[in-house]
Amino acid sequence: MTVIDEQAAVLALAQATHDKPWHHTTRVIAAAGSALGVLGGAFAGRDEDDQAHAAAIAARVRAEDLDWARDLIAAMLAAGVRLVTVLDRDYPGNLYSAYDRQPFLWVRGATEPGDHRAVAVVGEHDLDHAAAAARALARAGLTVVSPLRTDLDAAVHEAALAAGGRVLGVLAGGLAASSASGAHASVAKRIAERGAVVSPFWPDVDPTERTVALARVVTCGLADCLYVVDGHRGGSSHGHAAKALATGKSVLVSQRLQQEQPWVAQEGGRGGMTVVQDIDDLSRRAVNLVDMTPRLNVS
Repeated sequence: MTVIDEQAAVLALAQATHDKPWHHTTRVIAAAGSALGVLGGAFAGRDEDDQAHAAAIAARVRAEDLDWARDLIAAMLAAGVRLVTVLDRDYPGNLYSAYDRQPFLWVRGATEPGDHRAVAVVGEHDLDHAAAAARALARAGLTVVSPLRTDLDAAVHEAALAAGGRVLGVLAGGLAASSASGAHASVAKRIAERGAVVSPFWPDVDPTERTVALARVVTCGLADCLYVVDGHRGGSSHGHAAKALATGKSVLVSQRLQQEQPWVAQEGGRGGMTVVQDIDDLSRRAVNLVDMTPRLNVS
């Protein structure tokens, strides 16, 4: 069987997942070491819940589902987008270590081994601060990760690119959906030239509240740590910080945010959150955190 056959099986199993989040399917595929193996019944030895889940999704997959998946992979590749699954050697190691990793990513552009030295930058209002942070992190030799939904997100990517850095942009929709990058399509194009635009969704999916929440898994997962510029309780920044902390990632926050927003102290009450004094302090702490992070070999 070819790599394409395995990738098609991953897509078919994800499509057959109806009653649980996709990361349950990721887990059984990764544990088996083969999506085709799961289809063939190779899911013994897991706990009972995983065995039942594997059996259920495998039973739903038909031959035509695999044909559909192969055709989709070929069509996306022709459009300049490649598929990376949890079984592939170039599935990002930072994301692989997350309990809720997604079974696949569509990638426009190129990821590199050095992208494991990555910091995610998120915020809601202060574009200048966000851009300064991205610029400093890029100059420090770190890959900058950020969503690509808002003007602030675009400012993060543009600042990192202008500083000569690498960037990874995470979409909250499919790579073939024009609404996913929206007004920032030109930024997405530049990101793909000097990094990668990634999506964990079917190519034609439009952004929704649900996909925005799921995209946080990838944004936080691709990075070693997260820097939060600003944000109110219950907002996008708060959601990213909570997700990062829940998956064991360190969170850095601006001093102003810590002073103005009570949710910062509440989220950081169990540890994992650090207040930085200024942009220079951010760069120093981010480099230290990245270089101390143990690496998971997924090959």
